[in-house]
Amino acid sequence: MHDRARPDPAGRILDAIDTLSMWGAWTSAGCIAGILGLIVAEVVSRNLFNISIYFAWEFSAYLMGAAFLMGAAYSLRAGAQIRVNVLLENVPKPVARFFDLFSTVCGIAIGVYLTWALGEMTWFSWMRESRSPERSEILRWITQFPLALGSLLFTLQTMARLGRLLRGEPGDDASLRIGQDIET
Repeated sequence: MHDRARPDPAGRILDAIDTLSMWGAWTSAGCIAGILGLIVAEVVSRNLFNISIYFAWEFSAYLMGAAFLMGAAYSLRAGAQIRVNVLLENVPKPVARFFDLFSTVCGIAIGVYLTWALGEMTWFSWMRESRSPERSEILRWITQFPLALGSLLFTLQTMARLGRLLRGEPGDDASLRIGQDIET
């Protein structure tokens, strides 16, 4: 996400997390394209051939979950998450900084728990060879792994946000936002 690597080790770690977040965003975009392809194929198949693609809705749901979590880290880095700034904009800067740091630490705690829970669920599904109850009978760990990975990316990006805030850098990079007006 940066044109040149930072010379300090902490900066290189932050850049590496940003790169992973970018890959997550591209994966998220691919998942959304996959949803589009499945739904268009389903509509065409039903209307032209009167045949349903039995796995289209099931796999679209899996892809939606993957798209949400794989794109969460990039959204956090770009500052595109829904956030209420009313409090931060109406208190002195030291108080706003405290609330920003506190909410980031809370986000890390939530992210660590979510990553652990999704990772454990994926692990158990793999160990038990659990399958979908739908007709596809796909192994569940295959559809759960992107959720755990996306949660891990989000947690890493939240930790990187804390690192940036502690270094005195902005936690968000508004220049990464796509498709919306950016306030300067």
